[in-house]
Amino acid sequence: MMYQRVTLPNGLRILTSAMTSVRSVSIVFYFGVGARYETAEVSGVSHFIEHMLFKGSAQYPTAQVISETIEGVGGVLDAATDKELTVYSAKVASRHFDLAMNLLADMVRHPRLDPAELEKERHVIIEELGMYRDSPQDWVGVLADEVVWPDLPLGREVAGTRETVSAISLEQMDAYRRQHYTPGNLVISVVGDVTHEQVITDSPMHTAIRHATRTLLTPSPASDCQM
Repeated sequence: MMYQRVTLPNGLRILTSAMTSVRSVSIVFYFGVGARYETAEVSGVSHFIEHMLFKGSAQYPTAQVISETIEGVGGVLDAATDKELTVYSAKVASRHFDLAMNLLADMVRHPRLDPAELEKERHVIIEELGMYRDSPQDWVGVLADEVVWPDLPLGREVAGTRETVSAISLEQMDAYRRQHYTPGNLVISVVGDVTHEQVITDSPMHTAIRHATRTLLTPSPASDCQM
């Protein structure tokens, strides 16, 4: 598959591949951050942030609005956190490319990180951790990592532990997010019925990403954290 790549002055890398035989577009944001980069104190924070970004942003203030924005046009919105990557993706009909790109951009640049939603999601993640222990095929993978990489970040469960997830503060989360969610740590991949020029010059994210310097981000409205 042929592709084009551009690196903006702020370090953001954009890869595109046009597929004229389809009428859809897949957009993926790859941040080079995951469990491997966490201290023991905030183990699970990368995964926690991934959850929180779906709880509302500046332009899309609630989880329902975010979901309906993509699902309302027949699209799919997803995310995942692993040891070294956090990924946000959307797949939509090509005529909704601008909508999907704008949504993903707003989620990663202007998350609300509402304290009430954070507490709700904290309980959700703790329940997830309990489910891993109830699933032998999942739990054996966690145990294997602990044996292979003892006392190292790679040996920890991506979602953290009950203790660390219970203790992560909004300030810790926002500081970690702003440290790692930067242009030089992001690759945007766009594949489908869209041209390279559309992605680079016509997308609603264009102005923001081209003029962003050190960071893609603005401080979260719900946070008093200072950098």
